[in-house]
Amino acid sequence: MKRIVRTMMTWRNYFQHKIHRINIFKTLNHFQFLGKWYEVERSFYLPEIASGCTTLTFEDTTIRDSDGRPQLEIAIKTVNRWTGNPSISIGEAITENEKSSIMSVQLKSRLPTAVARFLPGSGKYQVLYTNYDDFAILWSCSSFVAVHADQMWLLGRERDYSAEIRKKIYSALKQLSLDPERLFISKNTNCPNTL
Repeated sequence: MKRIVRTMMTWRNYFQHKIHRINIFKTLNHFQFLGKWYEVERSFYLPEIASGCTTLTFEDTTIRDSDGRPQLEIAIKTVNRWTGNPSISIGEAITENEKSSIMSVQLKSRLPTAVARFLPGSGKYQVLYTNYDDFAILWSCSSFVAVHADQMWLLGRERDYSAEIRKKIYSALKQLSLDPERLFISKNTNCPNTL
């Protein structure tokens, strides 16, 4: 029952809340953020309903876009919980500037760019808070006509957090007016070692 109520509250957030910009963590050290992250918890996001064992790997490409902004390569690896099949999405994350915690992610696709930018996984993301060694709070917010949506992902360098780290993260979320009750623990059991 609690899960149903949380899902209903998530849908309420999709349709009632206006998108706002959160500015807690304005400066991101991209070099320290690089590497492998595991999805530990997340808010409800329909395109990820069947995914588990999710990892995100950020690598520096030393490439800059036409405006001189850093471009990171991102690899998102998941396992379909229903079929057991692995999936890999590759793309690029371009930060707003050299130290920005806000990045635009574009996953590679055979579709035209005008269509591909609306695919799940592509869009603007912000690292709200991280200590680089244990956790990162990733957030995305989008608006299309009258529909507003925000998603949260809690990432870790390991597949789970200690109780102390989780308490620190939840406290930060509450300070940001983001409800940790919206989060679901990601499926991270029986994951293949190759992800």
